[in-house]
Amino acid sequence: MEKKAIIKKMKVYATFKEKDIEERITDVKEMTFINLRDCLIGLGTILEEDFDLNVYIISVQAGVVNKNNAIVAVKLNDNKLYMFGYAREGLIKQHTAEKAMEKIEKKVLEHYK
Repeated sequence: MEKKAIIKKMKVYATFKEKDIEERITDVKEMTFINLRDCLIGLGTILEEDFDLNVYIISVQAGVVNKNNAIVAVKLNDNKLYMFGYAREGLIKQHTAEKAMEKIEKKVLEHYK
């Protein structure tokens, strides 16, 4: 998989170290890249759409009372959804990236599991 290329795309929108990236893989069935976009609309702001890599970069509000912002790359490949998320955390960790990916996963699975 093109993980390095995806992380490079994410770095356009946030400055981070690769070790700070959270990852999640979810099985999906019969989902197309366009179906994925339909699920992502309304969850946040789609920052980038790459048809060559089948990747969306999306900004999602998450964390405690949805006050923190996460950048999530979502890649569809062979009935699997690969998510890479980053969010700046303060002294009190809100696990914003994980919560943002959970939001995306929940919305996708409601429609395409």
